[in-house]
Amino acid sequence: MRLTSRPAGRAAAGETAVRERGVPGTPLRAALVLGLLLGFYVLALLVLVALAVLDVFLARDGSFTVMAVEGCLGSLAIAWCVVRVVLLSRGPGDGQDEVPGVSPTPQEQPELWRRVRDLAERVGTRPPTEIRVIPGANAMVREDARWLGLVAGERRLFLGVALLIGLPDDELDAVLAHELGHYTHDDTRLGGLLWALHGRLLHTAHTLRQRAAREEAEEQARAAARAARRRAARKPPPVKREPTRGPDHYLALVFSAYARLCLRLTEAVSRRQEYAADLVAARIAGRDTTAAALRRIPVLDAADDLYLREYALMGRDAGLLPPEGQFHGGLALLLADPARRADLEAWARGPLPEVVPEERSPYDSHPPTADRIAVLEALPDDGRAATLPRRPALALLREPERLLARLERAVLSRETLSWRRVPWAELPAQTRRERWAREAGPLLGAMAQAAGARGAAVSGVTHLDHLGHLDHLGHLGRLLDLVDHGLLYDIAGRLPRSEQAGRSSGRAALEFARTAFRSPLRQLALLTALDTGLCRWELCWSGPPVRAVAPVQFAEALEAALDHAVADPPGTGPLRALLSGGVRAPTASSADPWIAPSAASRPARPPAQPPASSGGLYPKDPV
Repeated sequence: MRLTSRPAGRAAAGETAVRERGVPGTPLRAALVLGLLLGFYVLALLVLVALAVLDVFLARDGSFTVMAVEGCLGSLAIAWCVVRVVLLSRGPGDGQDEVPGVSPTPQEQPELWRRVRDLAERVGTRPPTEIRVIPGANAMVREDARWLGLVAGERRLFLGVALLIGLPDDELDAVLAHELGHYTHDDTRLGGLLWALHGRLLHTAHTLRQRAAREEAEEQARAAARAARRRAARKPPPVKREPTRGPDHYLALVFSAYARLCLRLTEAVSRRQEYAADLVAARIAGRDTTAAALRRIPVLDAADDLYLREYALMGRDAGLLPPEGQFHGGLALLLADPARRADLEAWARGPLPEVVPEERSPYDSHPPTADRIAVLEALPDDGRAATLPRRPALALLREPERLLARLERAVLSRETLSWRRVPWAELPAQTRRERWAREAGPLLGAMAQAAGARGAAVSGVTHLDHLGHLDHLGHLGRLLDLVDHGLLYDIAGRLPRSEQAGRSSGRAALEFARTAFRSPLRQLALLTALDTGLCRWELCWSGPPVRAVAPVQFAEALEAALDHAVADPPGTGPLRALLSGGVRAPTASSADPWIAPSAASRPARPPAQPPASSGGLYPKDPV
């Protein structure tokens, strides 16, 4: 039994579009897909037949000339490539991967199931037998169809958790109605067959291209070796020749062309199916509500990507996670921030960039979002405006915190789940504490060695496995005392250094030593500022993820004090005064100046068309 799938869309379209872009019936679509799949193997057999005919032609007079022998050997090489790559190999695209997630039962989530079943009845189709909550702002449907999709099977609905968190319930109805509309039009019946076709084609073309590239690289390496031998023998370089193309190269051209043809035909049908499913969503949820969902979901997808990258995985380098259930559920905190919510609403309501005909790909499985909205807005007003107040879709869930915690356990690796949980308010500071302590560790170890070699007593530095719990203020003071006693270069010489620094001498060696000393000293100074409360690192939902609260001009003063500490001669007074904690200057809040700035402090405006990875499981790009 093979799973079948359809990439899910997110909104509605119009009756006019469906009439103009009529979707072929299931028998015609089955014949198209089956014919294309069989054509793939027929093409391989035609290549073999053509090679056999060529061999017969070369040996037609019964004499085995040099040309005939070379032709037979070449045809055998090509035939072996066809049999090995096309007919015998089985790529990873021949089967569909299982999507990790959580499948709540009707007893666990009765209202969600009641909503889906009610919508299925209104759409006029069988409800799914499984609802699976998955990560992301995506939705899709599958069906365990049999007999090439002509016999229906069990149905599954996959629902992205970001849709439950970020959509109002009426817009979620539009998404669900769109998915159930694919069931109504039997779009899911042929998903497995279509997936097998795409996977077979893409795997074959990719394998042939890889083999051709490897053969070309090997030929270039042999040519380079021959040239090197001639240079060593003081002979003139060999005549440069164009690289010869092996059979894999030409087979890749043939099967890539066939793959592009198949994708153009099948994805054209897929785009028409999206318009047809859009009509169902518009009829069930209303024109304006469906258009709003179509606008909102690409923005929600961008917000979810920003949240996971900048917030949920903030403590990745330190082995820290937000509280249980918040790895995905914390998106609600981001969307609840007034400034962030205003930005997202403005983007969702703003004009979508139009895709010019020259930039539209015939291999897209979904029509451009702007086109779908334009078709939708051309429909007559159905008088169904959004109801107020709007209830969040997450309210459909019973005990959503428990479901979000189960989702984490289902999708995160065992190693990630072993990370320490930290409250949101402590996550920025704890992340920096762990990282700075790790980077300052070699300096503390070198300080202990240098002090021991000189007979100085440095207590508490013998166990460096728990640097986050050390008295950083005390260790910084001892380190600066050793610097004042002229041990800076002794300590720096015990730090890890690059190969270039190890080969240097004189003034260059001193510069390398000061640089190697200054970097971990900076981390130790920041740890001290954090431990003493001189600076704080706070979570910020409306701008850059981390906001530093520190005395005015603290960052600039710290860099200047560090320069003094590693100068020749060193001066530790400014750094001691800055970190003493005695007199505090007025504080200021700003984006964290001691970490690499975020690539996107607010999510960039998402494209009008969702990325291929968020539209479903079908391959999108041409071969």
